[in-house]
Amino acid sequence: MPGDPDPLYVAARRVLLDALEAIEPHLSALVLVGAQAVYLHAGEADLAVAPYTTDGDLALDPARLEPEPLLEVSLERAGFRLLEGAVGIWQEPVDVEGVRRMVGVDLLVPESLGGPGRRAARLPPHAGRTARKVAGLEGALVDRDLHKIGALDPGDRRRFELLVAGPAALIVAKVHKIMDREGDADRRSDKDALDVYRLLRAVPTQVLSNGFRMLLADPLSRSASEVTQLQLPQLFGRPSSPGSQMAVRAAYPLENGETLAASLVALTQDLLGAIP
Repeated sequence: MPGDPDPLYVAARRVLLDALEAIEPHLSALVLVGAQAVYLHAGEADLAVAPYTTDGDLALDPARLEPEPLLEVSLERAGFRLLEGAVGIWQEPVDVEGVRRMVGVDLLVPESLGGPGRRAARLPPHAGRTARKVAGLEGALVDRDLHKIGALDPGDRRRFELLVAGPAALIVAKVHKIMDREGDADRRSDKDALDVYRLLRAVPTQVLSNGFRMLLADPLSRSASEVTQLQLPQLFGRPSSPGSQMAVRAAYPLENGETLAASLVALTQDLLGAIP
């Protein structure tokens, strides 16, 4: 079983807290998404593959975002820099086991709320490249709850009350992310599929189905959730399905591939059967 958290994951949480500290006046407009949110719900999920991520993902609710202070100014004052040529990727240099690393926080906006343009979210008066639009994130503004977020380093006593996307919203977001990357030989895509398995395994099916019903009932999240309902059996309906094999690759060699794939298929079928 996993032991202490991976040092880079510890650093990613520290950088997330640094970002929250920098833009704390906007805390009510932020929702934690991505792998760090998955691990809050699923923990280790009895997997030999330890929770691991190298960044933090924050969804922004434009309706709750205040005009001041400017996000880009606050982040830059705290030592963050926008990754050159990128949109919404803010990085901070940190020491990880004696090595200087750049660790990031991504500021994301649900695609349907991000305004015109292809990548950059329009959030005036905040700068144009501060946050990027992402498909499938709408559910994070519907299925979410307050959590206390603290450091993974025992010497860091900071804690924030932050909205965290619910497990159903995270599955929707992960499925859209996998769809966007499908066909790429990308270990990150494989890890996204394993994160779906973590959620399906750790969270009771009834809780997930209740979350999906909430998402399907809300006009903001309905479309993305309907797409996910259609894509889940395509990605995870059989052991040989693309998503099942992604999860197997992500867990190799620490988990038995046949057992994991069969479990993933069964859990997917259970969830789909529980959603009306």
